[in-house]
Amino acid sequence: MFYNKSKENLNKNKFYKLNEKITGESSKSKINRVIKILNKKKIDYLFVSAGENVCWLMNIRGKDLPNSPIANCNIILTKDRKIYFFSKFNKISKIKKKFINQKIFFYEEEKLFEILRSIKPGSFCIDKQTCSIFNEEIIKSIFIIKERNDFIYYLKSIKNKTEIKNMMKAHIEDGVALTKFLHWIKNIKKLNLTEKKVEKKLENYRKKNKNYLYPSFDTIAGSGPNGAIIHYRSNKQSNRKLNIKDLLLVDSGGQYKWGTTDVTRTICFSKVAKQIKELFTRVLKGHIAVAQSNIKYDKIGHNIDRKGRQSLKKVGLDYRHGTGHGVGFFLNVHEGPQSISKNNYIKLEEGMIVSNEPGYYLENRFGIRIENLVFIKKINNKLRFENLTFAPIDKDLIDEKMLTTYEKNYLFNYHLETYSKISPFLNKKQKKWLAKLI
Repeated sequence: MFYNKSKENLNKNKFYKLNEKITGESSKSKINRVIKILNKKKIDYLFVSAGENVCWLMNIRGKDLPNSPIANCNIILTKDRKIYFFSKFNKISKIKKKFINQKIFFYEEEKLFEILRSIKPGSFCIDKQTCSIFNEEIIKSIFIIKERNDFIYYLKSIKNKTEIKNMMKAHIEDGVALTKFLHWIKNIKKLNLTEKKVEKKLENYRKKNKNYLYPSFDTIAGSGPNGAIIHYRSNKQSNRKLNIKDLLLVDSGGQYKWGTTDVTRTICFSKVAKQIKELFTRVLKGHIAVAQSNIKYDKIGHNIDRKGRQSLKKVGLDYRHGTGHGVGFFLNVHEGPQSISKNNYIKLEEGMIVSNEPGYYLENRFGIRIENLVFIKKINNKLRFENLTFAPIDKDLIDEKMLTTYEKNYLFNYHLETYSKISPFLNKKQKKWLAKLI
């Protein structure tokens, strides 16, 4: 039989629909919510140019990006619930069947202008972040652009109970892979490794899980001075051999059925200098301060960002990135509009997911970062962060004398919960090692 590999690849890249058990809400319900906003704002049309927002609205996904299940497409949604869907035609055969009884009309990408000319005059909302100047000019030549902010970003940022449940499951699976990796690298007898080998080993641990699909971004494994480069990527020239005296910063994540993960751990391989312990502990204190925020009081990422930096700033130090970014549900690992950063004033709401990742970087020496993903949960009428990420923090880097009783209790409880959730999937040696960290 003739084997057509190109045809197989085409099938792999087709858009697909997620069912309600995964998303927690039907596409019809989401569309109704968006229509209500359009009517309230007295806007006739919404041009959704961000693929991630189309994916959320229609409960579809694709494989058009290497690290994110985004479907490259855009739509025009009308206030009378019609959807004009634009994409490459060879990608939509699966999803067309799922939308038979809805007012959804599929077109090739280049038909946008033709459709714009055929619909009734009215007002538009476009997305200033992703709408091309070319498309904006076409829309502006025929219609009134009333708003330039796609409110789907905000709707998407608030995860429902099903999405949170699926994210929790994905993070346990990811936590198992990361914990096994950390046990392996902390107990390796001879440190004959390069950054590339570290990246490959962690990826192999993730691949052992049947629900793992691919990395949510290119893994950062920065050894020694490379760890001080915030967005470091190893290559043939920079691929450094690990040194027992150096710190290793590993920032990685995965796309799972059904969830997106992002986690950073900093690792040592020998007794470290007092200065490094102090710096790591200050970063940890910032991480704990963020984790324990009273969101009902702090309200916005701008206020919480200060907490992440507080301990470092006491000694005149800081880091050159935000303390946290929003994260999507089985979508982009970086998502807005919420974040924990100096310039973010978006109100934090129940169901939002953000990263908690303070750090410190000494140029040409080392990098330190501790990152967990957290979601916002209402507990006793208070909004609190709950950890999604469960993987051990390297206690060999902590100066416990610097921690308050409150911080020690947090760390104890975090490692206890990590053991409770992760240990059922470990072997005896791994369990014993993890138990010692409590």
